[in-house]
Amino acid sequence: MVSIDFVNNANMLGTLVCLRKTPIGTCTVRQLEDVRWLLIDNTLQSVSDLTQPQQFLLPHLQQLASLWQTLPEPSNILEVGLGGGAIRNYLNASYPHCNITTIEKSQDIIELYTQYFASLPQSNLIAGDITTYHFSNSYNWIVLDLFSKQDCPIFLFQHEFYQRVKSLFVDDANRHLFINFICESAQQLNSLRTVLTSVFKADVTIYAIKDYNNKIVHLHF
Repeated sequence: MVSIDFVNNANMLGTLVCLRKTPIGTCTVRQLEDVRWLLIDNTLQSVSDLTQPQQFLLPHLQQLASLWQTLPEPSNILEVGLGGGAIRNYLNASYPHCNITTIEKSQDIIELYTQYFASLPQSNLIAGDITTYHFSNSYNWIVLDLFSKQDCPIFLFQHEFYQRVKSLFVDDANRHLFINFICESAQQLNSLRTVLTSVFKADVTIYAIKDYNNKIVHLHF
């Protein structure tokens, strides 16, 4: 696991592999020995060990993995938000018989992932917007891992968004929603819990991550 000092100084560590100006900000890929990471406007998005790309190095992702390991294996997973692909690489390695789809709004992020982070030949990698894209499949698990420059995307607090997400699930007992939520205040967290409970009619479990603003949000319905 990488340290909090690494997270806070990732924009200055290692050597520059790639720098790209994009509509979502300045994307940089840096590397130190076998560890490579992606930043957007100097904020760390993802970090991977090139020799073990299927392993999580950040604590909030390790929390996700600990949850997933207790659940029945899914058939179809939708990941919303790609970043450096740490979640996608882990899922591909851990569930080789599962159909894993990732939707990412930024074509630049997809290209950076494919060139610098992808551990396997890629399929089911969609350049699109979760709020408007027409999906042909349904999913057991949906993982929301979205980047916003300043604050959480506003639609993460909107009923309409979660009604759409709910419609993408299969109708079986292995339906799980996971959210990597960057929490700036208790009010935000309460607002998220309220809207999720209202839409899904299910208990919401929230896992705090020591020394990080990330919260892992999980519900099963």
